[in-house]
Formats: sequence, C-alpha cells, structure tokens
Amino acid sequence: MNKIVFKISKNNLSAALYSKDIKEDLNNTNVIDTKEIYFSTLYIKENLELVSSFLNVIILKQNIHKVTIKDYDIIFPVLDIISLIPSIKELYIKPDKVLTYEMFLKILDNEYLTYINAYDIPKYLLERLDLTKQIDIDLRSEILFTSNFMESNKLNTYSDIYYKKSIIIDKDFLDTDTNDFLTFLNINKYLKQIEFSYFSNDLFELITNELLRLDIHNIKIIFNEQTLDIKRIYKPINDFKTKHEKSLKERNIIFKINYSDEYKKNNIFKQLNLNIIKGSLITIILAVILMIGINTYRNLNDNKQSDLIENDIKNIINDMTSTTTTTKNNDIEYIEPNSDDMEIINSTTTSIYDIKYEMVFEKLLAINKDTVGWLTVNHTNIDYPVVLYKNNDYYLKKDYYQNNNRHGWIFMDYRNSIEHLGRNTIIYGHNLANQKMFGTLRYALNSSWYTKSSNQIITFNTLYTNMKWQIFSIYKVPVTNDYLTTDFRNNDEYLEFLNMIKSRSIYDFKQELTIDDKILTLSTCSNGHDQRLVVHAKLINEN
Repeated sequence: MNKIVFKISKNNLSAALYSKDIKEDLNNTNVIDTKEIYFSTLYIKENLELVSSFLNVIILKQNIHKVTIKDYDIIFPVLDIISLIPSIKELYIKPDKVLTYEMFLKILDNEYLTYINAYDIPKYLLERLDLTKQIDIDLRSEILFTSNFMESNKLNTYSDIYYKKSIIIDKDFLDTDTNDFLTFLNINKYLKQIEFSYFSNDLFELITNELLRLDIHNIKIIFNEQTLDIKRIYKPINDFKTKHEKSLKERNIIFKINYSDEYKKNNIFKQLNLNIIKGSLITIILAVILMIGINTYRNLNDNKQSDLIENDIKNIINDMTSTTTTTKNNDIEYIEPNSDDMEIINSTTTSIYDIKYEMVFEKLLAINKDTVGWLTVNHTNIDYPVVLYKNNDYYLKKDYYQNNNRHGWIFMDYRNSIEHLGRNTIIYGHNLANQKMFGTLRYALNSSWYTKSSNQIITFNTLYTNMKWQIFSIYKVPVTNDYLTTDFRNNDEYLEFLNMIKSRSIYDFKQELTIDDKILTLSTCSNGHDQRLVVHAKLINEN
C-alpha cells in the first residue's frame, strides 16, 4: 500500500511517495510529528475531509500557502486534499511529465489556487484554463509537445477539439497519441466521422472500444482503400461487427469502405451491364432536372408570396402613418429633428416608428393571432412583425399568413414570453439569398456597419412595451446550442454565459454586462447549415 509523507519547511508543504516500511500504524496513518506526517493513500481516500482538516490546522499555524508535489503517482490524492484547504494558493508539481486531462479537471475544480508551476500542460487545456480561471501558470518545458494525432487533425485549441466533426487516423498511436485521443473523446461534442488511412488491429480495437465505452452515437467509420489492404483488414473489422452487433446498432456506428476511382473501375464496373448503367444515369439525370424545375418553381412562388405579404404589411403601416399625419394641429409649426437629435431620440426615447408599430398591432393580430412584436435592425432589410408559436418548427416553413412557404417568417423562441421577458429573448429567421427575413443580418459582420453607433441600436417592440437594445456581441460559430439558453440555475451561471458570448465577438463594443441585464439574441444560418451567425444586444430602454 502506498503511503504519502507530508513535510513542512518554512511556508511550504511538500508531498512525496514514501516507499519505506513504517512500523507504527494508527488506522492506516502515522504521525511522527507536525513536521513529518504519513498517510496511506487508502486512508486518504476513505477519510479525505478528516485528513484535510488535520493538515489545515497545521497549515494555518505554520502560515503555509503553497504545496509541492514530488511524485507523479500521488498527484490525484494531493489535489483532492488541497481542494478543501482555502489557504493553499500555490501548487508546484515537480515531475517532468505532461499533466493529463483528468489532472487538469482536478485543478479546474479547485476554487483557491492562484498559481501553478508544472512541467507542461497541453496548450488546448491552457486555453480553457485562461477562459475559466484567473491562475498564473509557469511551465518548465521549452517546447509545447504535440502528438501525431493532434497534429494530423489540426487540434490546436480547445475549440478545435470541442467542435471537430471529422478526424483522420494516419499513423500508429504512441502513448501521447493514446492519451490525447482519449482526451479528445471526452471533450468533443460533434464528432461524426473517423477516417482510417492507417490500420492495425490493436489501434482499431482501441478506438472502437472507446467509442462503445463512452457511449458515443452516430459515428461513421471509413476505411480508405487507396492506403489500406482491404483484404487484410476485412476479417478483424467483420469480427468486431459480429461481436458488438447490438451495441453498434444501438449507437448507430457504421463502417464504410471508401473505394478509390481506380478500384471501382477495375472491380465494380466489370460486374455491371453497361446498358443498365446508361439507363440508370438517364433516369437520374431526368429526375434531377425535374427536381430542379420543381425547386425553381417553388422558390419563385415562395418569393412572390413573401413579396405580397410584405406589401400588405407596408400598406397597413402607410395607412396608419397617413392617419397620424392628418391629425396634426394645423396651427402648430412642427420642426423636424436634425440627425444629431435623432441619434439621441433613437437611443433614449420612443420614436415615431415605435408609436406607429403600436398602432398597427391590432390590425396585425387580426391577420395572425401569433403576432407578438416588431423587430427593426438599422440599415438592413430586417423590419418585420415577429410571431410566436408553441414550437420552433412551425414558422420555419410557414409565412405570416400561415401558408406553406420555405422562406418561413421571423419568430421568437417558444420558451420565451412577451409578457415577462426573460434573461435571453431569442429571435430566429432564415438567411435568404434574396435578402428577405434575416438575409441581410450578414451586414453586421462588416466593420463599416458595426462601427456606426446608429446601427448598434436594435428596436424590438412587443404588444406590451417598446424597447431599445444595445449590441454587445456579433460572431459566427459552428452549429451549437450553447448560446440559446433561456433558463439559468443561478446568477453565477448567467454571468458565465454572458462572458462566453461576449468573448466570441468579432468587435469590442465596450459594453459592460451584469446579472441584471436582459439580452436579445438574433440567430440565423451562415455558410449553409454548418455555422450560425449570431447578434446579441442588451436592453437599454423600455417604455
């Protein structure tokens, strides 16, 4: 059984692996004196709080604020102990070895450490530590080591690991590769494909067994025929599939061979009748032409319907504007505000446009009872009534008249309420090439747009109140739901959320955020369906 000896020198508590036999034994622990204390690792595990309390008394008496770990094998129990001792602020790890992901998680859970000295920490973990903890770190290694696995897949940052969808296996694994691969599987949330350009039985079983052990779903495993001997790898792959058939099916893990064009030419096409191929190709071409024609017609029809709806809404607004204008007192001279005045009005008070939207809500509700507000983003085409339904699918393919339309409409997240706005109000819209819906939200990515103060103010009015919102973050991000949270367990979780979405911004808007702020989130697709374009703004005026 391993024992750990704790020694006190000046203001430092050192921990080392004690390999000699100890004659005295008191409940698996021996205390020689307060400057040299022994505990078995089993005793620490079973009595962690008692050991921590005992050491804490000595630490406070001796005014100790740092701990030195001298052996790699005792890092975990020592980290468990100091996580319960507030006065320990500095940690020195002496072994010249890279800290593992599990060790990093232990450090991340410690609320008291302000300084760490270690040989090396993978740089993708350092990045996460920088985002979540205010800890000074000194590394003694001259080079940040990268495994072949990390280098081949360009996994340089924590975000790279978290969002990676496809990895390649092109070399055998060394110990560092194995550790980094296991760390990758624990961090990553989006993996969909593993491609083998190199194969060994041991490596294949390591990777596939870890997928099953960690209960990872929806993975396609591809074997490249061009770099692999298909005949040699067929049996171990087939044996594994037979052995784990049920587990693979439950997790939707499938295997596929990626044949080269040359292989297909020499093997597959020899077995097919050329006339069948020609007939199949003609059928496919005709089907594609037909689908293109149908798709083009539907697009034109959807465009036409959207144009009609927008014209109807504009006519309602124009009618209201005319009515408002005719009610002016002819005996009063009305002086229009200049551009500087409008800047102040738009950011602090209810504008003419706000009043206009209030007046049309009654007519809009008669058209669509799901109407909840009106959204305007300056110098874009975004100037639409907003709807709310009991789910987030309905208005993806329904227009404002609730007819089928692939352009959809601008809608609020079903989890939000218009009567009592929560901390994160979310509005969605399609990013259309014809610049309708959120098709012009991409303007927000241009510096000529987001640096203008007038563009930084978003108007979002509801049936109950008029509101101005100040933009504080604009960014594109791989598909994720982490910015779409509406409920938060506590203030700390909400503040962490605010810091995360603010840190992603492509521009520093110099806006301070607090737990009292309510925010507005605009979300749309970008680069097809692989990314999201997001704009966040905080509520600055409500009346």
